[in-house]
Amino acid sequence: MINVFIPHRWNNNDYSEISALLDRTKFSVRDYSVPSSSPFDNVDRRYNVDPKIQKQIKYASVVVCSNRPANNSGMSMDEIRFAISIGKPVVAVKITESTSSNISSLNIPVIAKRRDSLEDWIRQNVH
Repeated sequence: MINVFIPHRWNNNDYSEISALLDRTKFSVRDYSVPSSSPFDNVDRRYNVDPKIQKQIKYASVVVCSNRPANNSGMSMDEIRFAISIGKPVVAVKITESTSSNISSLNIPVIAKRRDSLEDWIRQNVH
């Protein structure tokens, strides 16, 4: 069982693309991302990352994000930085041709949007 958190925005298809890719892997996946059906409406702005979301990230074995440049700012980046700060392995799936400068500067590996690439990365990084 792999516990996954996917930082995302609802204004693009990154979440569904990454989720579909995870579904095709040989791993059984438990998704700890914030669901569209019940987004956390009361995000506590006193924190970079709301404590409810911090808890979801802490449960995750791995954080899988998109390389999309639009993720350069906002909550997705804060969630990714939080995950790194607590030692979670983070990988970016190549959804767009260009990669977010923040993803690059944080040295997050960007992998091809292929099942075998994601399986290999998970196998090497989740213990």
